[in-house]
Amino acid sequence: MNYWSEIKDKLNDPIKVALQLLLIVLGIYVFIMAEKYRTGKIPVLFFGLLIWYFFYNKIKHPIIWIGFFALLLFDFYHFYFRVANHHFMLMFMVLPIIFYSYHQRKDILLKNIQVLLGIVVLASVMHKLMSRQFMSGDFYYYMMNRGFIFNNFLNFFPESLEVTKSNKESIIALYDLDPNGGQRIVLNNMFPNIGKISLIFAWVTVALECLVALAILWKPRSTWAHLLLTTMIIGILCARLETGFMALLAISGIFLCKNMKLRLLYVMIVMGCITLVVTKLGYH
Repeated sequence: MNYWSEIKDKLNDPIKVALQLLLIVLGIYVFIMAEKYRTGKIPVLFFGLLIWYFFYNKIKHPIIWIGFFALLLFDFYHFYFRVANHHFMLMFMVLPIIFYSYHQRKDILLKNIQVLLGIVVLASVMHKLMSRQFMSGDFYYYMMNRGFIFNNFLNFFPESLEVTKSNKESIIALYDLDPNGGQRIVLNNMFPNIGKISLIFAWVTVALECLVALAILWKPRSTWAHLLLTTMIIGILCARLETGFMALLAISGIFLCKNMKLRLLYVMIVMGCITLVVTKLGYH
């Protein structure tokens, strides 16, 4: 059996592949969020499943996508200040897919995904540029010394791991003190020159995201645009397991990518993110 030819046949329709993966991500996300305000979600789930089961091949309306959007909208209303970025992105991905079910225009769907992806990455760039703490490197300095960034690699450096544990204990102890006492702590550096490294890393992050946003908005089908996007996604996953958000960026890449090997890489990234979310190692 020629496995690569089977894989290529499967990946030959990027829209179909992306929609299938998005359905999996949506199903897992809705399942995880189902416990919150579950009483209000019961009618949506019950009638949505009932209509889909009996009439999914008899009506033209995309019941599954409409049902998912209703649940996302429900959580958006109740957790507006608590839901993460990928919740908003999920909503704005599902909406054009619902419209696509009616107009059946692939060019419109791909344009919507392109604009959404470009705006999301560009908004991230603008947010970082407006943050003095980020551009000065203070954010990464704090996060690294607490072990919140690159923590998956700290086990290979026992001394750095001990430093981050000590810093966490100091911060927890500070929380227990009277805030009016003016008490301060000094974080220990997990390795030399971490301040300069944090500053460089902050500027490299902004530069890469800016390049990705411009490439997606200018040449959404270009191989170079998707090489930059996959580099950014993998880099973020190495720094922090933002698996839910990165899965959505990768699915957006599948919609737009015309390179078969890069499309396969996107699928592997999404599957990896889904695995980490289900096993609760990554963020949903």
